[in-house]
Amino acid sequence: MDIEIKITNVKKVFNIWTLATATVNGKEFQIQMVRFDKPSRYGIRRGRISKLWASNGSDGINYDRGWDVRPWSAAGKALLAEIIKRYN
Repeated sequence: MDIEIKITNVKKVFNIWTLATATVNGKEFQIQMVRFDKPSRYGIRRGRISKLWASNGSDGINYDRGWDVRPWSAAGKALLAEIIKRYN
């Protein structure tokens, strides 16, 4: 499966919140995340992202200092991998 991810419209809000949109195989995801300057034990894989929400209505990801909803689809897993690569 070939997955193309294009993250656009990244906006930093209140110094730590980041809002963005991403398109994965033609499906648009809305993204909200909290990132810190340094890695934390609360972050995804002990990284900088301590909160992450991404959804396209039928597929979603939710991490709030621990996993609430893990990505289950190939698109969701690819999106998470790209977010971690770019922002964690």
